[in-house]
Amino acid sequence: MEKGLFHELYGRLREVDFRSFPPDKQSGYLHGYLTVYAMVRVYPWLEADFGTPHEIHERAKDIARRYEVLVRKKDLPADTRAGYAADLMDVYQLHSDLEFLEQGVDAAYDILTPWGSDKLVLPCRTPNACRLLCNCYYFTGDEECGKLAGKLVTEALGYTRGSYRGDLLDWWEAICLYDDVIGLLELPLEERERLKGERARLSARVRQVEDEMIEQLAREGEFSPAGSGQVFYILAKREFAARNMEFEKKNKYI
Repeated sequence: MEKGLFHELYGRLREVDFRSFPPDKQSGYLHGYLTVYAMVRVYPWLEADFGTPHEIHERAKDIARRYEVLVRKKDLPADTRAGYAADLMDVYQLHSDLEFLEQGVDAAYDILTPWGSDKLVLPCRTPNACRLLCNCYYFTGDEECGKLAGKLVTEALGYTRGSYRGDLLDWWEAICLYDDVIGLLELPLEERERLKGERARLSARVRQVEDEMIEQLAREGEFSPAGSGQVFYILAKREFAARNMEFEKKNKYI
């Protein structure tokens, strides 16, 4: 079901003008395209299904160009602006588009150091803020960003226990990013093991929530700008993982 749904959704998105979508609902589509871009770069024969890397790249950039304008708006809520800045930096990781990175970093430090202060301040305690700090650490080596991101991750792991749903998927992305780009470098071995265990604990719940979202979209059969972006990203990640597994099986005994 997932494979068919992903290809159907991907085909329908070819006809979409993202300028008609609410900007705060486009992050899922952006990251979905970034994932497909990476997949086609690794497995070039998939161009027949998904288009050339250049075509996919341009779809992602259509969204990023909108963020270029919005990220400069200082009257936006800090969380929203932090998300736009983090997304701009995410685009650079795959496309080497330096202007996106520069604008993302400039906006990040404008958000993190208000009123001309030379001290970093958390503008909000959200997944977007955590992603922003992780990206700043990754691209600038700013250790203070890493420490602040670690505090947010510790808090998030505390309240994602039990029956918490809230913005679980957004925190999951932030926690995974922190683990990938900061955890191994900044944390002592004991803390790394704890983070690994907490990540494993959350993964089953995240999978359940993702499955429910996919099933709802498949059941309703309706494409909505507001609700389909996150599912698109989930399906893209699963498609990439499945391709990797297929490739590993084929090459296991070579």
